[in-house]
Amino acid sequence: MKSVDELLRVVVVDDEKPARLAIQHQIERHCPGMRVVYAASSAAEAHREIKRLAPDVVFLDIRMPDETGLELLDRFPDRDFYVVFCTTYHEYAVEAIRKQAFDYLLKPVDAEELKACARRIANHFHVGNVVATEPQNDPNRKIELQTSGHRYFVKLGEILNVEASGSYSTFHLEGGRRITVSKNLKRVEELLDDPTFFRVHNSQLVRLNNVLSCNYRSNTLTLKDGSEVPMAVRKRDEVRLRLEQLMIDVEGPKRRRRSTPSMAAEPRPPLKP
Repeated sequence: MKSVDELLRVVVVDDEKPARLAIQHQIERHCPGMRVVYAASSAAEAHREIKRLAPDVVFLDIRMPDETGLELLDRFPDRDFYVVFCTTYHEYAVEAIRKQAFDYLLKPVDAEELKACARRIANHFHVGNVVATEPQNDPNRKIELQTSGHRYFVKLGEILNVEASGSYSTFHLEGGRRITVSKNLKRVEELLDDPTFFRVHNSQLVRLNNVLSCNYRSNTLTLKDGSEVPMAVRKRDEVRLRLEQLMIDVEGPKRRRRSTPSMAAEPRPPLKP
């Protein structure tokens, strides 16, 4: 366990007191590597306290009176802190990504997504102690999968999706290969530790780079091998945001090139790549 001095210092910004207290409580409960040093109720107050306290991370609401969270960031052109937007509105996702936010969490914030965000921030912070504006992911990185009597070394880029069945998970790989291991999906997520993998359903973990199309009427995703996987209704907005982020990464001149999935806006049928 880190000492208090080693914890990442956090400022929370939200004009609504219940929401402000909720995210502060969640950080204190689920993010042991972080410490909330201030909770601001307006952009003006946040601007003053961020300059005074020099936090490592700012959890920021977008819609606020007088000045939005997006406008607040414009007052820090050379910021050296991580930004995590926490908002009820998914329509600001593209603009948030353009502002080089580290993450974008929808209210009410899911505890597992918050913990995953905090873990990624800690990984970035403690590798060189500089703010990174995009996830560190390498499709050529290999993981080891063990079955009864066999060991497989699989590249992340080969994985299309992982399907859970109780305490077992089946890796669906390019070329139609399958490997079943005795790990539940939560342990698989920890093993992969890569932000391009997203849990789109209780039983499905998908590498978003391999999504070709989405159908928001049938709540399914089509992967590049032609297979379809279910998408939970409550995950639809988050899936949309993650896919939009991949598209911004492709368009940005300083971002790494990645494959771009097509998205079908409701109620149109899914687009073909």
